[in-house]
Amino acid sequence: MAHALATALTRELVGNTSSPSTSSCPNIGNNSGPLASNSSTRVNQALKRQFPNLFQKSDLKKGKQRIIASTRSTKISNIGIYVLPGPTNLTPKSSDELPLAHAGLGRRVLSFFDDSRHEEIVSQLEDEFIKLKQLKGRWMFHKASGGGGQRKLSIIPMDAEGYNGKLLRSASNNGKIVLFLVPLQEELETSPLPFDAEEFAKMPQVPCVTCGITVPLQMLALHAGSCRKNKKNRTDQTEPIEVDEDDCDTLEEPEDTIEDLEEREYCPICQKDFLKSVLPYHASECCDSREGVLEIHPDMPGPSSTTSGTSYSAEPRSTEEWKTVGDPQKAVELFVRQLKQVGVNQRTLVLTLDAMDTDEERDMSLISFYKHKREIIQWAAPFHCRIQGDAAVGRGVTRHIISSAISKLKQGFKMNFGNAAVTAMFEGETDHLVPTTSAVLAESELFVMAGRLIGHSLINGGPTLSGISLAVVHALTSGSKELATTYLSLEDCPDIDHREIIGFLLKEEMTEEETSRLSNLCMEWYFPVPTKETNKLLLLQQLLTHAAITRLSVQMKHLKRGLKETGIWPLITSRPDVVPLLFPRESEVEITPQMVLQSIVWPHLKKRYDSDDSDDDLEAETALVAGLFRQFVEEASSDKLRELLRFWVGWEVPCQELKLEVVLSTGPNHMPTSSTCSERLRLPSHYTTYQALSADMNVCLKSVETGFGLI
Repeated sequence: MAHALATALTRELVGNTSSPSTSSCPNIGNNSGPLASNSSTRVNQALKRQFPNLFQKSDLKKGKQRIIASTRSTKISNIGIYVLPGPTNLTPKSSDELPLAHAGLGRRVLSFFDDSRHEEIVSQLEDEFIKLKQLKGRWMFHKASGGGGQRKLSIIPMDAEGYNGKLLRSASNNGKIVLFLVPLQEELETSPLPFDAEEFAKMPQVPCVTCGITVPLQMLALHAGSCRKNKKNRTDQTEPIEVDEDDCDTLEEPEDTIEDLEEREYCPICQKDFLKSVLPYHASECCDSREGVLEIHPDMPGPSSTTSGTSYSAEPRSTEEWKTVGDPQKAVELFVRQLKQVGVNQRTLVLTLDAMDTDEERDMSLISFYKHKREIIQWAAPFHCRIQGDAAVGRGVTRHIISSAISKLKQGFKMNFGNAAVTAMFEGETDHLVPTTSAVLAESELFVMAGRLIGHSLINGGPTLSGISLAVVHALTSGSKELATTYLSLEDCPDIDHREIIGFLLKEEMTEEETSRLSNLCMEWYFPVPTKETNKLLLLQQLLTHAAITRLSVQMKHLKRGLKETGIWPLITSRPDVVPLLFPRESEVEITPQMVLQSIVWPHLKKRYDSDDSDDDLEAETALVAGLFRQFVEEASSDKLRELLRFWVGWEVPCQELKLEVVLSTGPNHMPTSSTCSERLRLPSHYTTYQALSADMNVCLKSVETGFGLI
């Protein structure tokens, strides 16, 4: 109405100015003269004063339409998206942000239109986080409750057509709250990406002051720490130091340097063991002495290229090769090698036990070490052990402690929990072991400790946990309760009384007493009391499932958490065929005499002092002692052979070469000795009967648990 009134008044004013008395003016006839323009302007200005909002919108209407027509007719929201590596119900720690960002995950701020559809949101996220492509949309958004530290995550439900921009804006409170993207099934790889990876292409790049390498600005803080450590390692030592590996079991180690043990690696040319910081200098000299010919041992990984400018490792392998290689054992080796490369620059983990402590105190020290929460890269760091009060050092001590820890995991720790001399983590029969139902152990998170111990032993090439129930293994690794129940048997129920009662269901007819006992058990476990119409086989499966799986869900959840924290979970989920290697049957880890005999490098007499005996006599003594030892191995049981390997090399894992030497005897009290680091067993030459050698060997094998001191 205001516009119509303005137009009518303007025309009237213009008409009045077009009278005959003024028709001689040249600009009046076409309504474009100064008078008409001024009149129209005065009317518009008067109306604007009366209707300011109406005329402002009118003036800008066409301009706004032109601007909006060129863009999407919706609002844009900037929302923080935090991509997590796997299924979880907790927010990540603040210390996880940089490592996840280095892996191409973590937090970034993205812009979404309100009318963005689910497919557009998925495509935009996959362009920003390339690793999300392998999930193929199998993820959902979560948001955290208020407060600090780690908080519970709650799922953000989607509409019938999925997520949209308006829903994300509302869930994030207009971008004020970070949304967490959580995979529903898979675990994303969290190993660090190279700095030239596609995920970092959009980030600003800056050169590192220390090494000159161009790195993304967001990654510079993470790179700077390891870069300074590498520079320190290269400058701390200028002279090559060679250590005789044969005698490393009896070397004394200074107290002030034991916590700073440095990783050792093999020279790819001469195959000798050196400190990692010394190896580049030795390798250059060794290479010159061999006229530049580099001979690489096919099974020995070379030093990391982070220590020196040149890599002396074997031919390079793809980071995904462990997923495609046919042999499961080879897949484990490749995965562990890749995992250890991630932790190579981490501080060495040192586990110290005291030989003067009681058994309970040593077990508590062992548990305390593995109860300590560490990052994945820290569990993959170099690992060394020592026993205070014992002269032995080196890899043999590490093997001995790892083997003892896995053995205690099966047989029990000597701790007084619940008025018991031994606290067992697993119970039941061989090949049917299940986690114990102790609430004290679950609340103390000792099963998380057990998972870390199992994963850490695998990383360091140690023994595996054998004899676990197949149902428990499948429930633990596959997460499928239905699949696990197919492997259940009566032996999986660890309680003898419960097993007997459940076995009544296999009978055609039960006595009144048996029926009463079965009914009491069903009521105790909140199952319906069986009647004549009850399906006995179905009830049998339900009771076994409850006895071996359902009531152990907390323990298995903690075991899985411990395995994930060591970094081996991607291997389990991506390669189900390696699970039998991680949790084998007892029969599969049984050691036979033939396995030991095939690995023995048979001896030559090693003189300790001048002797008047002829060479023929020495050879005869060597042959006699070697023959007696062969007889000892052939007649030994699997358990005794396992003890023999622990005395010989430190653990029961068979080695490719077991070196055997016969040394000149210093008297009748001269006992067999071993250098576990070099896999070397030394037998004195005074044995002439099998009974004498067998008696001394049995005494030596019983001393394994006491340490490395002389008998």
